[in-house]
Amino acid sequence: MESNNSKPPEVEINELPANSLVTREELDKFKDLARKEYGVDLTDAQAFEQATALLLLFDTVIETTLVSRKKRVNIDTSF
Repeated sequence: MESNNSKPPEVEINELPANSLVTREELDKFKDLARKEYGVDLTDAQAFEQATALLLLFDTVIETTLVSRKKRVNIDTSF
């Protein structure tokens, strides 16, 4: 049985979506960080996917922490 180990083609994003969580500058910084820290050259599409996932993870963790703290101190924010 043959194994298909071919890499997907390099994908570059010329224009980010209007509602993007990251800017072009932030995406480039993320790619530089991945290269410097991990020796990985990410395509724009890979960097966009990973940066967005990371931001959504942080958003979830922060939201969960805030909800937990509000319950602990019994803050009523339903004005």
